[in-house]
Amino acid sequence: MNEPKPIPLPSVLDILKPAVGPSSSHTLGPLRAGLRFRAELASRVDPQPGERIEVTLYGSLAHTGRGHLSDLAVVAGLSGYGPEAVANRSLRSIYDEIAATGVLLLPTYGVVFRPELDIRFDTETPPGPHPNTLRFALLDHEGSVLRSSVVCSIGGGALADAAALDRSADARATDPVAARDLVTACERRAASLPELALTMEEAVHGRSRERVLDHLRSVWRLMNGSIDRGLAASGVLPGPLALERRAAAMRAQFDRMRGTPGVVSDASTRASIYAIAVAEENADGGAVVTAPTCGSAGVLPACLRVTQESLDLSEEQILDALLVAGVIGGLAVAKASIAGALVGCQGEIGVASAMAAAAVCHLLGGSVADQIDRAAETALEHFLGLTCDPVAGLVQIPCIERNAAGATSALHAANLAMISGGRDRVSFDATLEVMHQTGLDLRSRYKETSLGGLAAIADLDGDGVPDFSEETRP
Repeated sequence: MNEPKPIPLPSVLDILKPAVGPSSSHTLGPLRAGLRFRAELASRVDPQPGERIEVTLYGSLAHTGRGHLSDLAVVAGLSGYGPEAVANRSLRSIYDEIAATGVLLLPTYGVVFRPELDIRFDTETPPGPHPNTLRFALLDHEGSVLRSSVVCSIGGGALADAAALDRSADARATDPVAARDLVTACERRAASLPELALTMEEAVHGRSRERVLDHLRSVWRLMNGSIDRGLAASGVLPGPLALERRAAAMRAQFDRMRGTPGVVSDASTRASIYAIAVAEENADGGAVVTAPTCGSAGVLPACLRVTQESLDLSEEQILDALLVAGVIGGLAVAKASIAGALVGCQGEIGVASAMAAAAVCHLLGGSVADQIDRAAETALEHFLGLTCDPVAGLVQIPCIERNAAGATSALHAANLAMISGGRDRVSFDATLEVMHQTGLDLRSRYKETSLGGLAAIADLDGDGVPDFSEETRP
């Protein structure tokens, strides 16, 4: 039998990966960008006295970067901290250490860097080529640029330069990736979607089955850990909203009410609580897994956990479901975007719900062609046009509860796919294309700038009057 043509999807390791909250594009991306510029500077052999670093954030990063801890993340990355390292040390402590000394230590020399002065939030200059754009510059003692780097945080913590963004757009137009190709490949090989995903990981990315499964085991542990920590935590989330963490109290109330009449299933309620637990961990800057982003990190683990509890599933079955979710997320990245600053929250919660719906549908025994594709499409279509309008620039309101909505919608979509008959009139491919175009049509005020939507009418001080600060003025 002929081997299928490799389908150039992003790796599942890039879709589901360890991260630190509250945002993949605004926290993890800038952190990784800082790490990359640090590596560029470390390779220099002729540093001069008086050199300093300047960082400029544009577009959405400029508007909501402070609430998303973008400046703290940049400092951590420039200081050599990756996402795993900052899980054990707060971003704030790293920032305060550099701010106190005014010096960034590289492997063989030091550079002047005063974060409070040298990180600029430029809300006036057009951000191009992407709404999440950063510029790193090394200046001499007279202010002349010695080295610079412009990088875009394109969603899920991924980075790209302008040329790479142009190439990826050309690739979508000339050699589009499609869910239908995956369905056809599964049918020709008589293979399941997880089996095909592992084959493609090796063929496209050179990653062995063992490496991928080991990564997914680690991811599943991290997901469960974020749920458990969220259920055990209390207190107030950081930022001006002074929002109380609720997951623990919700779980306690749910346990007290279990067995009483209700109109929502126990499984759906548990999924909502689990999703909120993870979203609160993320909002607190905790360790989560991008699925596909930090802002939507609660949807997939909540659905998989409640399904495992309900059906007594093995870890191997969960790993297969994670592969299915990774494929769906990879399709969204390849065909559209998962960046809230580019397509709104439909690319975050909407795609997360599609990933979870497909994964749960697989666990329920759904077929690739007739049910898994339908589950993903059903989940995503109901979030089309969803704006990204974080109140006060924080990943809290409405982001936390949207994770719960995404989880319950995913379970509903999987259930509908399993009991529906007849031909599906709208494909997941088509829905992704609509999501992408809808996102491009949305005004920037509704795409992670906190200039419109709920962010513009929020009553932060509770006096009954909307508060229009400089960052939330419509």
